[in-house]
Amino acid sequence: MNSNYYYLDDENLYTYPNTSILRNKLDVQNLEKLHLAEHLFVSNRLVQLVEEPIPVMDIKSVRTIHEYLFQDVYTWAGEYRRVNISKEGKPFMPFQSFHMAEIHISSLISQFKRNNDDITTVSRGLAEILDNLNYMHPFREGNGRAQREVIRCLALSKNYTLELNPINNSRVYNAYMQGAVESNVVLLTEIIVEQLT
Repeated sequence: MNSNYYYLDDENLYTYPNTSILRNKLDVQNLEKLHLAEHLFVSNRLVQLVEEPIPVMDIKSVRTIHEYLFQDVYTWAGEYRRVNISKEGKPFMPFQSFHMAEIHISSLISQFKRNNDDITTVSRGLAEILDNLNYMHPFREGNGRAQREVIRCLALSKNYTLELNPINNSRVYNAYMQGAVESNVVLLTEIIVEQLT
């Protein structure tokens, strides 16, 4: 729900007519109230996933995580977007090309699972997956939160913990965002190395 995004959604597939407010299960048609409700529901789901993480095996797992996080708010949770998106003039992958991204990202995840568990290899693999997921931007809303959970779960599979949005540390989150927006795998790797424990 960021104003820096631009959506080609002339048919209001996702929004209430003549607004930028996403259609939602709660039928909340006030942007601030929807943002708050979404935050509360998703935060609760994230706590549940800390207790019982979803194993990430391929791109289908990414969809499963998004669906889990946003199931209380959006009927399309876990479904690929059907509109094209750009942020600050930079387009994300056209949804018409998602079939290629599915193959590539699933391959990156598979390779990550086979790779060594040393911190350098793990960090680089996570950064590459994160960068590709961010460019794909598969969902109409909630991509960042889903991506961070996917990366956290993948780190867990290698016996590491990872928090890219730590409480009281905006520097880490800002560096992660800069790396994601700029598609800077080196910066993403550096921040992941720093945060892996």
